[in-house]
Amino acid sequence: MITLPIKFLQKKIQELQSALFLTDSDSLVKMPTHVISSAEADDAGNIWFIIPKPSQHVNAFDETFSAKLDFFKKGKGFYLKVQGNATIVANKKEIESVAGISDDMKSKMDEQTVVAIKVKVQTADYFENLPRPSSTNWILSGTTHLYNWLFNSRYDYKNPQLMMIPISIDSNMRKF
Repeated sequence: MITLPIKFLQKKIQELQSALFLTDSDSLVKMPTHVISSAEADDAGNIWFIIPKPSQHVNAFDETFSAKLDFFKKGKGFYLKVQGNATIVANKKEIESVAGISDDMKSKMDEQTVVAIKVKVQTADYFENLPRPSSTNWILSGTTHLYNWLFNSRYDYKNPQLMMIPISIDSNMRKF
């Protein structure tokens, strides 16, 4: 597994910005799926974003729940898939003390109609869109496909143009 510093993750999230937020909770009251237009990663490896306040009371949700974030942007040659534990932050004072979060995001918490979500990253996968091999040399492309199918455990035969690089968030790497 390739270990990359949190700065890499912060940079890629800043480039992509857009994400789909999904919860993996079996609880009775689940956070709905949201399209995120602005997200930020702090220096501790957490991803923060603002969503409209749910119609249910904030205490009706689990304190911590499993969540996924799929970051994407049309025209970019890469995307990110992040999994972690999410927490609803309704108190503005909690987000004010976070290092690495912009003042713009902190000021959005002034509104009573929004809450912040903090996702503690457990796994992050970085995918690059590789150009498809030209079909003019079918022997070479067939050999490459066969080799990857047999020996590359991360090869996705349904999407052979994609390359995945898992990102592990290592506490030693956060200093960089």
